[in-house]
Amino acid sequence: MELNVQKSSVVQERAGLIAVFMYKQFMEFNQATINTNETFSKILENLSQVLEYLKQSLNIRNIPVQNIACRIDSTKTLAIVDILWHKITFTSRFNLSPKALPSKTGNPMFCGRIFAIKGDFSELIKEDDDYEKQMDILLNNEIASLYIPAEKTQGAVMTIRHKDNQESYISQADAPRDFLLKVIEIVCAGGEFHKQNTKKTGFIF
Repeated sequence: MELNVQKSSVVQERAGLIAVFMYKQFMEFNQATINTNETFSKILENLSQVLEYLKQSLNIRNIPVQNIACRIDSTKTLAIVDILWHKITFTSRFNLSPKALPSKTGNPMFCGRIFAIKGDFSELIKEDDDYEKQMDILLNNEIASLYIPAEKTQGAVMTIRHKDNQESYISQADAPRDFLLKVIEIVCAGGEFHKQNTKKTGFIF
């Protein structure tokens, strides 16, 4: 009987520790989700302003601006942006469970994530794709990501794929504007080379 009581006590204690840890994760996840949604809403507000300024500036230079626009879904978790020949998608849809950003100096930071990807989300990702497949597509087309922590006084973290995901810290107040502008700068200030067929032909000259 005494042995059974001891076993029950150990189980209760360890289950309690797990519950405390999961409660902390849940609370941080919940607050990070709120902060992430607020940040995404501010990105959408800034987006309309940035696109309007782009239109004005290009219009002065006699460049047609009909293909500068933004489509926002009904849940306001997805924005597909057209800027002339470029397509960019911003989304906060994939914050489904607590996830952490590793830290070299301290504990991992539980946070929400906003993706910026190259291309049109609706063309890249199909509704019947499973979560892992969708995530692979996102990562393959990622331009940059913005990580939003639960603590509002803690800085957001921006990573840029072509810079090996090096982390840069931004205040949460400035993050929506800075992330948006950085992504548009990366895409619109860059360029592409014509593809060449490198296979040799049978011709001899």
